[in-house]
Amino acid sequence: MSSNIHTPDEKRSTSSSSDEIIGQLDAKLAGLGTSDDEEAYRKVLRRVDIRIMPLVLIQYLFMRVDVTNISNAAIMNLEQKTDIKTQLHLSPQQWVWVIACFYYPYMFLEPISTILLKRTSAPVWLSRIMITWGIVTCSIAATTTYGGLITTRVLVGAFEAGYFPCIVYFWTFWYTPAELAIRVAALYSMSSLSGFIGGFLAYAISFANGVLAGWQWLFILEGIPPIILGIVTYFALPSYPEQSNWLSAAEKDLILKHLHKDAPTIHGKTFSWNAARLLFTDPTYYSFTAAWICSGVGGNGISFSLPTVIKDLGFTDSRMANVLTMPPSFTAFALVLILGRLVQTGRLNPFPVCIFLDVVIIACYIVLLYVDTVGVRYFVLVVSTAASGSLYPMLWPKRVQALRGTAMAGLGIGLHNASAQFSGILGPQIFSPAYGPAYQVSFKVSIALLSGAVVSHSLSWFFMHGPIQTYAPRLAQRIQAQTQLRKSDLREEEESKQHSGSVV
Repeated sequence: MSSNIHTPDEKRSTSSSSDEIIGQLDAKLAGLGTSDDEEAYRKVLRRVDIRIMPLVLIQYLFMRVDVTNISNAAIMNLEQKTDIKTQLHLSPQQWVWVIACFYYPYMFLEPISTILLKRTSAPVWLSRIMITWGIVTCSIAATTTYGGLITTRVLVGAFEAGYFPCIVYFWTFWYTPAELAIRVAALYSMSSLSGFIGGFLAYAISFANGVLAGWQWLFILEGIPPIILGIVTYFALPSYPEQSNWLSAAEKDLILKHLHKDAPTIHGKTFSWNAARLLFTDPTYYSFTAAWICSGVGGNGISFSLPTVIKDLGFTDSRMANVLTMPPSFTAFALVLILGRLVQTGRLNPFPVCIFLDVVIIACYIVLLYVDTVGVRYFVLVVSTAASGSLYPMLWPKRVQALRGTAMAGLGIGLHNASAQFSGILGPQIFSPAYGPAYQVSFKVSIALLSGAVVSHSLSWFFMHGPIQTYAPRLAQRIQAQTQLRKSDLREEEESKQHSGSVV
């Protein structure tokens, strides 16, 4: 029997007229067929959230603290000449490579890591990621040379690779794209909060400068929590709905019924060449990739040098520069949660929100190009940081909604988060200290990239929710978004209803 059962990706490869797009489903799509008992489903969803969300949010908070601690370490105890650059005799260009080298293995290994989560399980793979990156983060404190620092940073990037896309991929087995909006926003709010906490920790730990330098204490104290969390994750995080013995059969059924028929499942293929073909011939893949790169480098590139950029404003020392990274981070934390909630409730469409945020960041960078008043410059840094920190959380639910099938989701999520790592590779180059203290070149390049992001977001919006079937019917057939209603969707739904009606 099973030999005649095809995955959604396989069915699309063998059909043509049945896959014709005949309409669109709205942005709050959960699935063609859902349970009538919505109250029961909400209760199950609360149970799932309690089991998954607190642990994942705490994990991501410490993950982001560890990712950004290198920026805080850059200026710790600078006045005392015990900073990491002085003690390891690093030139400005060497420091740029110290930041950027983390993102090369991170970028190339992310798609593989995301696929391996399905091959193993979420508790096993995520705990492995956290324990290994925590150990190497602590080891950075023992480095005494430029080569040693580069080696440990590359290892942290390799071991940490895939954590974020693995979380998003894992969630697609539990939540619909509409339900992902507020949860991804909550995850990104932890990223913003990590900047707040990281700035405070760097300020506080700088006073521990003694037998070990402040930067060494920073890496040790921030590397221990992920090791502990990795052990907890192995025992506490659930895997897939079908394998969760804390859910009843009826509760598992409710969860699965609310997912789109092409959502990832435990039984879906981990990898499929046909899924890869469908992904790479889908125009949304390229519009989202362009948006990920342009928004990441143009909007988030400054975040990798933010403490240094703030110090270069000229009104504070290194300790207070780390403290002054806290207001931008807290503003981003609040803005992400507010926008995420508005998107989830359907009051905002993510695509125009992203376009507006791009325009806001461009306006802020224009101010930074032409205004010299220190207070104004710091204020627009706060605004632009908050806006750039809100771009990705608005896009992720749409990225998931533009993918059909288990294999396509795993590959697509991994590849797109990999493309976001260009922000870490190019951002430190664009905002190199060589362009300071005014960073005129840096802001001009960022404005050009953000203009590209506006175009990319507009194209994705048109592909997924515009009248593309009217203006480009052949191109429309390539789009694999769950918002595209196909003849085969209606046929399968009718067959499902007939099968349900025949069961007594």
